[in-house]
This record gives sequence, structure tokens and C-alpha cells, in this order.
Amino acid sequence: MNEKDVTDLLQRATRELSPDVHTMVAYGLRRGRVRQRRRRAVAAGAASAAAVLVTVGGVQLLGSAGPAPRPIAPADSATPSVPSPAPSRAAKARLAVATEQVPTTFASIAPGEVSPPSAKSGPDSAPVVDFTWRGFGIRVGLTPDDYVTGRSIPDPARRCAEQGDGSVCRPGPDGTVVSTSSFTNPAVDGGTQVRSVTVFRPDGWDVLVMAYNGPGKEGPVTADAPPLGLPQLQRIASSDVWFR
Repeated sequence: MNEKDVTDLLQRATRELSPDVHTMVAYGLRRGRVRQRRRRAVAAGAASAAAVLVTVGGVQLLGSAGPAPRPIAPADSATPSVPSPAPSRAAKARLAVATEQVPTTFASIAPGEVSPPSAKSGPDSAPVVDFTWRGFGIRVGLTPDDYVTGRSIPDPARRCAEQGDGSVCRPGPDGTVVSTSSFTNPAVDGGTQVRSVTVFRPDGWDVLVMAYNGPGKEGPVTADAPPLGLPQLQRIASSDVWFR
């Protein structure tokens, strides 16, 4: 094959390699769509970068060229504490009995025959009453919280401590303070035995109940011990029948 024949062969081959226009157009469209999707993705990413970021401390904008704004502190949802008012003193009770009614009221709690009050008993505003119950001497005192000192002492524990040996004061039910004692008077020569209970109430009253082993504190002694024990005397002193 000479040079001319080679030249003719190459020219024919070149003419047969005409471009496939449809394939090229389709390929170009695909590349265009790919580029368009990439541009949209980039734009969406930029928009997301400028979105609002909510944090625990407040709200912050991202993608801003300037300084970040100060966080907005969340509103305090806690209710401000209001100091509780100091507990008020219990309302002062009113006596439900006069001097003459004390012995029969006592008998309504501890049944038994009672005598009238002694001549020295009274007054009605703060009755201290001596009488006999089943032949034994009894004293009941219903006195306000200023009876001993002349000034009001609302605190039952303080009244108990100021009126005697504070070591015998102990808490009772419903805010009361109870003092109990047993002694002989006089302490020698076979004196009268005495059992005594005082209930100091938070409503401003003190209730004393005493029992002797004879008709009174002066004797004579008629039994080995008073007829009522300390628990019985406390039950009588703690009764609400004395007040209204």
C-alpha cells in the first residue's frame, strides 16, 4: 500500500466518525442538572448556617459576621417566696364555771359526793376552790396566765418554769405543759400527803388539781395516800369541761 492509499483510508475513517449529537446533548443536560443540584445544596447549606440556634442559656444567631448577641436569660418561673406569718397565740378561753360550780363539775369527771366550796374559795374570775370529794380534801385552781406574776405570760413552758422547778415540766397534749408533784406537808411527824398536777394551757389558763390523804391540808390523815393518782388528776385537769 502506497502513501496515497493510506491517505484515502484515513479520510474515509474520519468521515465515518461523525459526532453523535443526541448523545452529546443528553450528556450535557445531565451535567447541567447535576450542577444545578449542587448549587441548590450549597444555597440550602448557607441558609441552614444562618438559622437560629436555641440554646439553654438563650437564643443565638449563627452565620452573622458581627459579634454574637448576648444570650437572653430565661424568665424565672419560680414563685417568689413569701415569708410565713408568725403563728398567732391561741385565743384565750373563757371559764365555763363559777366558784360554786367547781365541786359538781369535778364530780362530773370523777363521780363521788362533794361538799360545797370552802368560805375562802374564789373569786369567780380566777377560782381557787377547796372542797371535799368522798371525804378527802380537793383543791381546784383555774387561774389566768397573769395570776402569779401580774403580767401575762403566753408561753406555757415559761409559766411552768417560773412558777416552780422547771425540771418537772414536760410537754403535754395539744400544746400544753404539765407539772406533777407528790410531797408530804409537813415533811415530818406524819404530815398530810399531797398529790398535785398543773396543766399549763396555750390558751392562757392554768388548771391545778390537788388531792390530800385527809379532809384537807391541815389533816387529820385518814388514809395512807390520797384517793386519786397523778394520771387521774391530770385527766381531770386536762378536761375541757372547765372552759368554753
